[in-house]
Amino acid sequence: MNIGGGGRGQGRNPSGGRGRGGGPYAAGPGGDCVCPACGHRQQHQVGKPCNSLTCPKCGARMTRG
Repeated sequence: MNIGGGGRGQGRNPSGGRGRGGGPYAAGPGGDCVCPACGHRQQHQVGKPCNSLTCPKCGARMTRG
């Protein structure tokens, strides 16, 4: 008799996502990077995470918006 532990970690996520909240794939390829300090927006570039960019106006790290 098998009492749990026999799964392969696939979970029950019907959307087939990559973990809770979708991780970095949740926002998709489009959208903007936004500065949380001054509000500056610039277009997100595929392959470059927003948090790796600094705001050209104030130097703060950008976030996904």
